[in-house]
Order: sequence, then C-alpha cells, then structure tokens
Amino acid sequence: MLKTKSIIFAARLVGFIAGIFLIVSTFFAIEYSVNLDKKNEIHRAVMLYDLLFMKHPSKEEFEAYRLEHKLTPVGGAEMKRICSKAIPLIEDELLRKTLQSGDIEIFVFENHYYYSYKMDKMFYYRSDEPMTPYKLYIGILFMVVMLLLLWLFKFISSSIRPLKELYVQIQRFAEGEKEIHIRVEGNDEVAQVANAFDESVKRTQALQRSRSLFLRNVMHELKTPISKGKLLMHFLEGKEKDKLLLEDLFEQMQQHLDDLARVESLTEKNLELNVRTYAVVDLIDNAIDLLGIKRDELEVNVAQERINVDFKLFSYAIKNLLDNAFKYADRKPIVIEFKNSSLSILNSGFEFEENIEKYFEAYERDLSQHSLEGMGLGLYIVHEIVKRHGYELEYEFKNGMHAFSIFFNQKQ
Repeated sequence: MLKTKSIIFAARLVGFIAGIFLIVSTFFAIEYSVNLDKKNEIHRAVMLYDLLFMKHPSKEEFEAYRLEHKLTPVGGAEMKRICSKAIPLIEDELLRKTLQSGDIEIFVFENHYYYSYKMDKMFYYRSDEPMTPYKLYIGILFMVVMLLLLWLFKFISSSIRPLKELYVQIQRFAEGEKEIHIRVEGNDEVAQVANAFDESVKRTQALQRSRSLFLRNVMHELKTPISKGKLLMHFLEGKEKDKLLLEDLFEQMQQHLDDLARVESLTEKNLELNVRTYAVVDLIDNAIDLLGIKRDELEVNVAQERINVDFKLFSYAIKNLLDNAFKYADRKPIVIEFKNSSLSILNSGFEFEENIEKYFEAYERDLSQHSLEGMGLGLYIVHEIVKRHGYELEYEFKNGMHAFSIFFNQKQ
C-alpha cells in the first residue's frame, strides 16, 4: 500500500519555502548593492585623495576633475555643522580608523556623501550625486515580493481548491449521500481525478438504482405467492406435521424478505430514527417474542437500565444477535447481560474462521457451518442499526465464548 503525504500541505510548503527564498534573496541582493555602493564611494574618496596629495594637479586640472565628478567644496564652518549631525559611511570601526589614519573620512548627510581630507590643511567636498535611495528600493522590492507571494498563495490555493471539494464530495459519498456532482474544467491531474470520480459516482448511482428497483420488484412479486401459500396451506389435506413444516418454510421465506426490506431501508440515508428512552428488559422481551424462542434457554442478567434507541429497529438488532447466538452455540443457555453501559450477548461455540469484520458485511457467513440457514444478513443488519444509532458493536472470542457487545456510552 502506497503512503502519500498531503498534497495540499506539500503545495503550501513549497509556496512557503519559495516565499522565504524570495524574501531572503531580496535582502541579500539589497545588502550586496549597499556594500557595493559603499565600496565604490570609498574608491572615489581614495582616488580624490590620491589626486590631491600625490599628483598635485593645477588649479585648472583639478577644477575639470571636480566638475567631471560633480564635487562641490564645502567650507570648514559648514562642514563642522554637518559632521556634528552626519553619520559615518563606514560602520566597521576598524576600517573607519584605517581610513582616518590616512587622513580620510566619509560622512552621510541629507542623502549626500561628504569627504574630509587632511593634508597641509583640511579639505571638504560634497558629492552632488545623491545617494542611492535604498530605503525606497527596499520598500518597493518588499511590496513587490509580498504581492508576488500573495499571487503565489492565491495561485496555489486556486490550484488545490478542487482537491478540497473532491475530498468533501468523497466524504459525502462515503456517508451514503447519492446526489454527488463534481466536474472540473481543465486537463490537469486534479481535473482528471475529479472527473473520473464523478463518472464513478454516476455509474455507482445507476447500479444502486438498479439494485433497489430489482429488490423492490422481487419483494413485491414474492409477497403475494407467500401470502397465498400460507392461506392455502390450511385447506390442504395431509398430516399436521407436514403442514407445520410447510408453514415453517413460508415463515423462513417471509423472514428473508423482511431482512431484504430492512437492508434496503438501512441503505437509505433519509431513514429517520424514532429515538426514545426505553428499558433494556423491554427491548429484550420484544426481541425474544420476535424470535419465538423459549425463555428457559436464556440467562438474562439485566436490571432496570434504560437506553435511547429506536424501539423497533433495536429490538430487531437484539433479535438478530440472539438468533446468531443460538445458531452457533454448542450448548445452552445463551447469556444476556448489561454492565458498564454495554449490552452483551454470549454463547459458547467454535471460533469463526474469518475476522469478524468480514461477517459484518452483507451476504457473508461462516462457510464452515454448512447446516445453518440464512443469507448472511443478520450481523450486517445489526452492525448497520447500531452504527446508525451512533453506538459501537464489538466482538470478542475468549475461553470458548462468543461475545457481541453494544456500547452505549458514546451518547449517554
């Protein structure tokens, strides 16, 4: 069996990682640009110092250089005012002191760079080219990245939205709802899966309708001859023993039809339960009457406990459990007990060949018991009735005893 992770989680994780990568990359790029700009500015300052100190240009040559590089001389008084408010360009203290030892300082003030040189006297210059507005760039890039992430999130969400809808529809279908429709436009994998599921649901619905129509027709066509047979049986001449045998056969046929009718009703999700509070002993008494068994073959250990159930349906479920216990018991009595908010029916016998979950399915029975009659619907009906009430049916085979227990503590 293949194990898969959540596709929605994986898609969002990829989107999250991509978003983090974009943000980190953006800030790394900005940091690199800032450092490169600082490096270029330091290079310009050193080149100007080299020109002033080493080459000793003429006044005309320096003026041409100054105009070409857009440099403006700054007076000493003004520079002192600027230096009191300006921020050093170089944040690293060791590097700043290295430049200061070469009589060079670089400041940032009001979006411009200022240079300070000490030779035979102090020289101050301002770069007329404004600083690169990195704060503005950071803001713009941040907004672009956030918009990109928002678009990416919406794109991923819109891509996986059909998966969410498909999951909801599958859940509804699993719960027995019939009117399930999901069609997705497109040719991607999600659309293919959703549309294939939609086609499967339609085919399943057609099969269910055919099965339901077939069962109803069969039950309708068989009820009439069974009723006529029961009536005519009393006018037949013969031994009473043969009449009783024939009557028993008609009763078995009627019982099979009743089981089919209950299976059909339980598969209908619009079946409404008439749930009220009843004494457990009353339910057991009604089940015994339905089954038509002798009470001296039972050991009933039930006090005055009360449970919330649909009386007819739950009596029928208990009746089926008792019928199952009698069929598979190798000795009497059958034990019925109520304790710890659970009703248990116990009988001795041989262990089933298959896992109990198999016998909870329709038309499944223990093939090792060839002498037993029935269509394998008894435990299926019990399981469906208990599940429809919101309770739990559990089975245990221990020390040669079969034990079916219905737990009521989920609702009470």
